[in-house]
Amino acid sequence: MREDGSPPGTIFVADGDAAMLRRLAPVAAAYGLAVVTAEPSDPPRAVVVDVEGPEALHRLAQWRARWPDAIVAGHLASPDRELWVSVQRSGADLVCNRGALAVRLRERLGQPERAGPRRFPLLAAADIAGRLGLLGRFEQTPVGPVALFRVGPQLCAITDSCPHAGAVLSQGELASAVLTCPRHGSQFDVRTGERLRGPADREVAPHRVVEEAGQVSLVLDPDRG
Repeated sequence: MREDGSPPGTIFVADGDAAMLRRLAPVAAAYGLAVVTAEPSDPPRAVVVDVEGPEALHRLAQWRARWPDAIVAGHLASPDRELWVSVQRSGADLVCNRGALAVRLRERLGQPERAGPRRFPLLAAADIAGRLGLLGRFEQTPVGPVALFRVGPQLCAITDSCPHAGAVLSQGELASAVLTCPRHGSQFDVRTGERLRGPADREVAPHRVVEEAGQVSLVLDPDRG
């Protein structure tokens, strides 16, 4: 119990792995937390998931939605880029190999708040090296369908749906930074989402993207609706 009589916060280890429990025990003790293997009724401080387990990604996504303020950490035994990216897309705040999990989680717990906006990986930076114009369309993201472009040195992304009638904008013609809707001819600046010509009467939503650690990702701002 805490000094005020309330129960301690928890680190929920979803798979009950004995070796992981031993690794996390000193981390939990350092922050006054309890390590539990049964799903807690109160929001945990952190959730630790073996992402190679059955239905792990589905469960991870459910916990992310249920406990938005918890640190969701996934670990795996062997390097698997495809799984790694899938874990990030499912809502994990961090994903790493088993041996590094305790250290990485300690780093996150040491921060007073969650470490800024979450990243949603789109593709490997090597896949778009040297390319210009439309780089790809991504149907399933937390902000809906997104089209990624490179205009000069700048990577930019917009919602891939025309605000006028819902046409797929990435199927239209791109001239410099100006994208023309293939259905009714509305035009938008893909760098900012600005509407340049109707019949659309508003901009298309722009989205922040970053290239880091060999990966291009959407930046998901928790304060943005």
